[in-house]
Amino acid sequence: MTSSDWANPYGVRKPYGPNGMNNGQVGRNGASALSADHPLVPWKEPDHVHQWVDVDHSQEALDHFSGSLSELGELLDSNKGYGRVVIVSGPAGMGKTTLIHRCLYEVKRRLAVDGAAVGNPLPVFVPTAGLENDGRRISVDPDGESFAPTRLINDRIRRELAKRLRTHDFPESRVKAIIDEEDPFQAYGEMSDLLVHRNALLFAVIPHIRWNDTHLRAAFLRTCLSHAHPRIVLFVEVSQGAAETAKEVAAALSGSTAVTHLALGELNSEDIWRFSRSARPGHGGPHVLVEPDRSSLMAAHDEWKPRDVRELRKVFHSAADALRCAPYPWPIDADALRPHWEPRRTGRDALLRDPIRPRPGG
Repeated sequence: MTSSDWANPYGVRKPYGPNGMNNGQVGRNGASALSADHPLVPWKEPDHVHQWVDVDHSQEALDHFSGSLSELGELLDSNKGYGRVVIVSGPAGMGKTTLIHRCLYEVKRRLAVDGAAVGNPLPVFVPTAGLENDGRRISVDPDGESFAPTRLINDRIRRELAKRLRTHDFPESRVKAIIDEEDPFQAYGEMSDLLVHRNALLFAVIPHIRWNDTHLRAAFLRTCLSHAHPRIVLFVEVSQGAAETAKEVAAALSGSTAVTHLALGELNSEDIWRFSRSARPGHGGPHVLVEPDRSSLMAAHDEWKPRDVRELRKVFHSAADALRCAPYPWPIDADALRPHWEPRRTGRDALLRDPIRPRPGG
């Protein structure tokens, strides 16, 4: 790279530093450092709000979730007997974690606007496996090698929830009782009672876990549904396999009124163009922020079919970083991206490849 990450308009500002503290990792401009690969967390990092973009049908999924918020009153009603499980499924790397965080941002926004109509409940957001939603944090056995038993995974999730309740000044004795309760169903029932007492809503994010087979995964999803008592919403990320469909993922919970399924799909040519518009405004300098070339980017899909959103961001990030050394304004187009999506070359071909075109008329 020709310069540091902090100025790259396609970089994602990390909402925490190396020790997990907010904005703990400080860049040259006094703000937290940027990454070429990090989920967007708009409910926690305001800088992420403007970088969210509709790719792989994420807007359609978000609209579906937003529609379910009309039932917020039912979620708060302890007499209904259930909360909600939101299954977010799709291929690996397609932005499921970002979609979940965007849903949390929508919850936060909706409660700020309409909270008074439902008694201003306190929203409590709990990423049980961190903001990057890394499933290994809760699914690896203590030896660090093998897969943890399902009961241990569920215990870890419950402890993460309890730790966050402590930070919101919930009574320590009642939080400890939730941790110590041997019956998981009873424990979540007591958690629900505590949320009612505190007038709070709990939104927990459960990461994709690499289950050994689909039967184990289905059993885990049913367990999540049994834990979704009133005032508890569990977002469960599921990375479906290549041979699976989103419908098959959610089949274990089909028919339940307490389930919302958000399914992401594959990328298309329009997605490359849309993603080009996600550059953070006001960053990166004039060479990078020249208007992207729509026709060129749409045509790029004929040559480059990105596997996932992660690849999209890395290629755009790398191309924008290279363009900052260009001697004149150059838009993000297929020619700018091509050297960064093509396989790495060696020898003569690499020396002949010049990513900077001659200036037209110059």
